[in-house]
Formats: sequence, structure tokens, C-alpha cells
Amino acid sequence: VSFVPFLVFFILTWQQHVRSATVMLFPLENRHTAYVTLGLISAMVRSFMVGNLLIGLFVGAVSTVVFWTIHLPFFYFAGFASGFLSLIPYMGALLALVPPIFVGLGHAGSEEVFIVIATVLGLHVIALNLLYPRFLGKRLQLNPLAVTMGLLVWGGLWGGMGLLLAIPITAAMRIIFAHVESLKPYGAWLGE
Repeated sequence: VSFVPFLVFFILTWQQHVRSATVMLFPLENRHTAYVTLGLISAMVRSFMVGNLLIGLFVGAVSTVVFWTIHLPFFYFAGFASGFLSLIPYMGALLALVPPIFVGLGHAGSEEVFIVIATVLGLHVIALNLLYPRFLGKRLQLNPLAVTMGLLVWGGLWGGMGLLLAIPITAAMRIIFAHVESLKPYGAWLGE
């Protein structure tokens, strides 16, 4: 039995208590800074999630329209599944090909398969090279080198889960570094 849904429930319902209790762990002179920093991290996580959702919806909608025009069965499912899978760093392009090719087995000819592959790969490149930096890079205030280094470090430490969490962890580190006097140069290095 997974405990993650229960953990998410308690974090969401006890959010203010957890934030207040966490701030109380700091010395009195640092509590205001800790409170502001936690608020900025919370806003950053929300911004990251909303940005990913919007990019996933856009890529999913374009994929759905293309799959509909080539008469792929279950185009609505394959399009949005492919769009959201495409956002996974490094493995997203391969994973995004699975739903449309799976539903197209026996229904799609070689021309349709080529269109599916070209659409998925093209949208993956556009999402990660244009949409991600434009929507998420500005919101999270991370420079491209910091994002790349974060993906390498956290992916190397935790594998696939590290790749998924690398950007929000690196952005949270930038926020913390920007509010701790001795770490401000590192925060400036991670920032834009």
C-alpha cells in the first residue's frame, strides 16, 4: 500500500501548520527570512507545475489535431498522453512515441507512422528548446547552464526521479542561496 496519497493529503491540509512549525526551527533573527524563503519556494513550485501543465496541454492539443487529421484511432487519448510524456527530460521523446504507435498498430500505414514520429519529435524539440526556457526559465529564474547541471547531478544521483525533480530542486536551491548571506554568490551563479 502506497503512503504517498496520505502524505500529500496531510501536507495539503496542514500546510500552514507545517510552514509555521518550520519557521520556528530557526533562530528568532532568521525567522522572517525563513518565512519569506518558504513562501518563494512554494510559489516557485506552483509556477513550475502550472508551466508544465500549460506546455503539456499545448503539445497535447497540437498532437491531438495532427493525429486526428491522419485518422489515428483514439487520437484524443494518444495526443494528450504523448504531449505530457514528451515533457519528461531525456526519455520523453521515446516515451511520447509509445501511445500513438500503440493505438495505430494495424491502422496506420508507413506514411502515417512517419507523420507521427515527425510530429512527436518536432513538438518535443520545440517544447524543450523554446517553450520550456520561455515559460519556465523566466518563471524560475534559472540560467540554462544551471538547468543542465541540475539535470546531470540530480539525474546521476536519483536516476529518472532525479530528472523529474531536478529543475524544482535547483530552483529551490537558488531561492535559498539568494536569502542566505554567505551563499548569495552561488544563488547569483544559478540565476539568470
